Amino acid sequence: MKGMEKMLETASKKLGISSNELGSLLKKGDMNAIMEKMDKDEAKKLKDALNNPEVVKMMKNSTEMSDYMKNMQENQKK
Repeated sequence: MKGMEKMLETASKKLGISSNELGSLLKKGDMNAIMEKMDKDEAKKLKDALNNPEVVKMMKNSTEMSDYMKNMQENQKK
């Protein structure tokens, strides 16, 4: 889990938003709001990656990503 938290913290710093705000946007699935805060080239790379079935499959099969998503869902219920 620490790897995902570190990645979230790093990404939020790069976007200039808090890790809580980024986490909230991710929970909502609001990728447009996230990409609006990104550099245009970086946003295109992310969009291309998310449109790549192999990358999406790797993310879905990632134990760490799965654990992170479960944790986010549990926190959302509280």
